[in-house]
Amino acid sequence: MKKNTIGLLIALFAPLFVQAQSTAPVPAGKNITLTCKILSMPTNADSLFLYEGSGMALKKVGRAGFAPDSTFVFSVPASQPKYYGIGLSEMAVGRVLLGAEPTVTVWANAQYIEKARAVNSSINKQYEQVVRRCTEFTEKEAALQSEYKMASNPNNPPLQRQVTERAQTLSRSKKQFLDSLQRVNPMLWRTATLSTQPEYLADNNKKHANIVDFYGKESFNYVKWADQGYADQPHVSMAFEQFTQQLLALGATEAQLRQYLTEQMAKIPAGSYTHRMALGGTVQTLKTLNNPLYTDFAKQYIDAYRANSYGEIGRLEFDMNKNATFTPGGAAPELSGATPEGGTFALSQLRGQYVLIDFWASWCGPCRKENPNVVANYNKYKSKGFEILGVSLDKNAEAWKKAIADDGLTWKHISDLKGWSSDHARLYSVSSIPQTLLLDKEGRIIQRNLRGEQLAAKLKEIFGE
Repeated sequence: MKKNTIGLLIALFAPLFVQAQSTAPVPAGKNITLTCKILSMPTNADSLFLYEGSGMALKKVGRAGFAPDSTFVFSVPASQPKYYGIGLSEMAVGRVLLGAEPTVTVWANAQYIEKARAVNSSINKQYEQVVRRCTEFTEKEAALQSEYKMASNPNNPPLQRQVTERAQTLSRSKKQFLDSLQRVNPMLWRTATLSTQPEYLADNNKKHANIVDFYGKESFNYVKWADQGYADQPHVSMAFEQFTQQLLALGATEAQLRQYLTEQMAKIPAGSYTHRMALGGTVQTLKTLNNPLYTDFAKQYIDAYRANSYGEIGRLEFDMNKNATFTPGGAAPELSGATPEGGTFALSQLRGQYVLIDFWASWCGPCRKENPNVVANYNKYKSKGFEILGVSLDKNAEAWKKAIADDGLTWKHISDLKGWSSDHARLYSVSSIPQTLLLDKEGRIIQRNLRGEQLAAKLKEIFGE
């Protein structure tokens, strides 16, 4: 019976799969021409980029200049069919499959480039059909779970059984679809496995105590991570983005999320490009959701791939440093700059003392009004291990030096004299002044924006009278 069902499914999708088998890859040594017709291009944009990979592991592999007819043309070396991305930057990328045809044309609106579509490509049409089928599975699964929940309150066992039976039918359909697809198109099968999950109502069998644990442990059961072909699947990154979002939507605690993410990534060969995409997709999602685990997983990514950066490591480190400045207990990023005397000074030189980083400027009225309070606290506690580093957003060196002298600011000062374009301010996400950060002896942030009586009270708490 199962063989007959699979045979029927293959027949149903025969137009899709027969085309995939009959399309010969472009011969080695030849190039593929990708023509991108992009509408509504920004006036300041003159280039379109071609990428491999996904998530934070995007590799820029091509650049095309703007033609008068709003087209961008790439020439891509022939290979087995694989996914590429097109975009004005890494922030938004549309997907296209190249390798099975000598020419491919893609249409897109620059504002919605993720929705880019190939118009003369059978393999891209096949890809769209697979994605559509996987989306249908997901929507039906969500609908069944919603129905089951309604049947449980008030309790309605007959209706629950009916919903469960339909879930079992859906589970069989998923498996049969994946089995048939694997036989005729392994590449699209890998894509489908990353977009298809086991069915909770049908496949749990009381093995897991709740739905969070089920999806945390079983979500990638259809994926064969040892298959090196997954390294060419940008859907790895997307799958981990969706996995992270799903667990949080189901109510996973921070500890559960950390556990399930760690367990699933441990199944992927360490150091592989597949692992890089999975970890990158996770990091991006945690950042977007402002999740506390972002820092931990971002550090994992940096440690694993620092030696082979595509440019994302520096951006990630900078972003982590910025985030740390808002997090009590986080390490304050290094600050180093020119002093009024013409030398240089670094925040790290004050390590071992409590330090107040004070962002200010000579032209800032509220800053100058606060300075007497800061001076009073400095004089009271400097002998007990309290120091200040003034970071000025001035542009005029003479005005900066005069304000220091006029207000009696006898502590250390630095400035890059760039005003609101200050690299120091950008590193610490300073968009208004005065702004302060109080650090402990190890250079970790105690609290941000202490001024006036609050600053005095906190210093009294630390040093006593």
